[in-house]
Formats: sequence, C-alpha cells, structure tokens
Amino acid sequence: MNVDEGCLICGTTDELTVEHIIPQTLWKRFGLDPDHDDLARYRTTLCQTHNQATSALHRRSEAIRLIATGEPVTTKTLTHLADWATWVTLLLGLANSHGVLRPEEARRLLADRFDGRAGGLPGGIRVYVARVSEYVERTDFVSHMVGAEHDGGIVLDHAGLPVGFSAPAGPITASEAIGLGKVAILVLSRTFSSGPNHCVRLDQAASSVGLELIHPLERDRPEIVPRAIDMKAVSEVFMPPLFGDDTSLLPAAVRGMVELLVSE
Repeated sequence: MNVDEGCLICGTTDELTVEHIIPQTLWKRFGLDPDHDDLARYRTTLCQTHNQATSALHRRSEAIRLIATGEPVTTKTLTHLADWATWVTLLLGLANSHGVLRPEEARRLLADRFDGRAGGLPGGIRVYVARVSEYVERTDFVSHMVGAEHDGGIVLDHAGLPVGFSAPAGPITASEAIGLGKVAILVLSRTFSSGPNHCVRLDQAASSVGLELIHPLERDRPEIVPRAIDMKAVSEVFMPPLFGDDTSLLPAAVRGMVELLVSE
C-alpha cells in the first residue's frame, strides 16, 4: 500500500479529498486564499472518512478564536490548543516527509486517534505557546541542540540509551513551529535526557524566546501575556546536533562527540 498515492493516514485511494491541515476559515480570516500555491504545504490528501474525522480539530471554536484573536486564555482553551497543535504538526510532518516523530509512528498515532481507537497526546511531546503582540525579526537568541529520539544520527546501546553520534542520513526535525494570527506555537519532539532537570531546562530555553509550556500543563496555568515574537527564534530555539549554538541539552555522550566535531 503506497500512502503517497492515497489517503495520508490509511492509504486508501477511495473517496479522496483535499484536506486543509490549517482550517480554511483561519486563512480567510487573515485575508489569505487557502488554495493559493504558497499554502500548498498546508494541504494534503485524505479519504472522506479521515477528512471528516480530522475536521473535528477545527470545530473547537474557542481554541480557534484564541489563535485568531489571542483570547480567551483559559485552561480549557490551552488544553485544546495543545491538542490541535500536536495533531496538526503530525499531519504536517507526515505530509512533508519529515516531522517531530518517525513517519511510521506518526501515521499509527494519527490512525489510532482518528479511527477512535485511542485518545490523548503522544507521550514525551512538549507544546509551547506565546501570545503575539507583534511579529519581529533579527532578535538575539541562543539555539539549543537537543537529542530527538527519532534522530538516526544518535547511536544507542542495547538498552536504547545514547552512547555516541554519527552524521545523520537525512534532515531531522527537532521541533515544529507555527506562527498564526495572535499565537506562536512550538511542538517539541521527544528528547533524550541531558541530565538532571532536563525538562526544566528545556522549558527555560523555550522561555528565552517568549514561549510558555502548555503541554504537559502544570497545575497552575501559565500567565501568558502578549509579547513581540521572532518566529526565527521560535523555530530555531531547539535544533538537532551540529545545527545549534548550545550543547547543554544534549545527552552527555552525544554532547562530547558534538563538541569535538565542532571544535575541529
């Protein structure tokens, strides 16, 4: 079964439709034509069944309003936004051949979710958001290298723990950023631990470019105030090995090899 010629999720060639991964209503709200060639990466092919199932993502009106207007910010809307962003990111990654999870896992998770076999977000994924007062460019930021679990360049031992690093065979997506309307969203892949307080330090790195963690959502809802956001900084705050500035969020064995390679 060649899913490239059929439904992105199940591979069927029956009753195929064009799916707008970002809802058409949002594009139109911003004065954009959802069928424009420039937005082609946000469209894919789904069968009628999966088109109808995934369209439920776009029917949470308060979350869509949060994207468009920056309001309302509640625990409910942030939870729905994290859910929306994660599944949209998996669809985008699968449609564009590289994402925050391996294609086979992304396809399985999407099928489980939209065939009704399972709910909830994939374990280990972290979702960050910022409310945007304005989009800016050329700000100063630090890009942090992370060890994404699906990075084939990270060498593992028999227990699945990182022990080294080799040149990856292809592009690795450590995170996926979406700047849309009044929100900027970053979905971070599962990452190998860099040591004590790894997740806390991930969140601190995200905070340095204006992002707040919304999944997993802490007991106290974060105070998310509008701020100027540089989407290049959001897109590059987490990068694969060799493509960032700071190595402190890499597993120790990978960090040592990367620092050696960078110093040569």
